[in-house]
Amino acid sequence: MSELNIFIATKGRYDNCKTVQLFKEYSNYNNLRNIFLVVEPRELALYKKNYPDQQYLILPEENKGLAFARNFIKRYSEIEKMPNYWVLDDDISYFYNREGKKLNRVKFDEALIDSQRYFISNEVACGGLEYRQFAWSSKKRGIYNSFCDCVVFIDNNLTYGLYYNEKLKLKIDRDYCIKVISSGQKTCRDTMNAFSVPPNGSNKGGLKEIAYDKKNVELNACKIMVEIWGENICQHIEKKDGRNDLKIHWKNINNNQTKLF
Repeated sequence: MSELNIFIATKGRYDNCKTVQLFKEYSNYNNLRNIFLVVEPRELALYKKNYPDQQYLILPEENKGLAFARNFIKRYSEIEKMPNYWVLDDDISYFYNREGKKLNRVKFDEALIDSQRYFISNEVACGGLEYRQFAWSSKKRGIYNSFCDCVVFIDNNLTYGLYYNEKLKLKIDRDYCIKVISSGQKTCRDTMNAFSVPPNGSNKGGLKEIAYDKKNVELNACKIMVEIWGENICQHIEKKDGRNDLKIHWKNINNNQTKLF
């Protein structure tokens, strides 16, 4: 089987890390050596109590945010000379493969390996699986030069030295995708393989208490993105429920490289 390098940055979910529980349902789990939980030092013992057989990477500092953890993973993978790797959210419910308009549940390695092969063959620098609610209606396999969330593939050969913005508390993956595209590389969501997760900030742990539950954190992230990339690419919007969000004009990125740099 193709080698998978998988990292799960997790915080506050030592008693309910759904992604690891999902992995353990499969008999070949113990044969996958390169699955790492990335945790803060003070939570290590709590995670080990519930997931004693898991491999761990310990962050060098506490409470530095998700982008800090992403950069730690990126540098570790580069030092270990991993050609590519996956970064997965810690609250994934299921993986799926699309057959026409039907989504079939599949083992995690089936979905990731199939997508990994597709990304490598198409020289994708940053890839992702599609959200379940969007995958069923897709009419093409690859959605290029747009966002990749939650289940993210990184090709180190194409993104070497390209890191995450640690000023951001949210919108981290969206910012990284813009960086990849503006560097001349490709992003891609694979609609043939999908995943399901709860809505942002809806369950305990992760970014809920440190970002989604705090006033103006999402608003500030949107403002930073507009400041960095300009209003022709990033536009702050307010949804009907009052939530601050960001509309990204993906097609404008390559059209505005002279202005960006």
